[in-house]
Amino acid sequence: MISEKRSLLLKEQAKLLALKEYKGIVKSISLSKILTLPIYIVDILTLNGEEHKVKINAQTGSILKEKTIPLTKSRAKAYALRQHKGIIESIVLTNKQYEIVVLGLDGKTHSVKIDAEIDVLAQGERNIQ
Repeated sequence: MISEKRSLLLKEQAKLLALKEYKGIVKSISLSKILTLPIYIVDILTLNGEEHKVKINAQTGSILKEKTIPLTKSRAKAYALRQHKGIIESIVLTNKQYEIVVLGLDGKTHSVKIDAEIDVLAQGERNIQ
């Protein structure tokens, strides 16, 4: 469960917002966190058989559009340190990808690669749980 200081939308509210985007049947709805943003992910099956994921900001109720957002160096560092606690030894940007080396608190060296033209929503979804 995600705990936030601000109140979050109820699942039913998120469901209604998603159904305004795509008419159909809600297959599933889950509360997740992408980077620091609590979101509802609503899977909808439309009447013509298409499947859609609608992502909703759980604090504001706004629909999150899938778009590419450039990832800053400082956010890339923060993301790498969430993956492996420790100290950043190096960060290099090549071919639109950050390569970050972290000396972990476990004494091991960890290599983290992050797309610099990250689709924040898709990237976050791959790293949930």
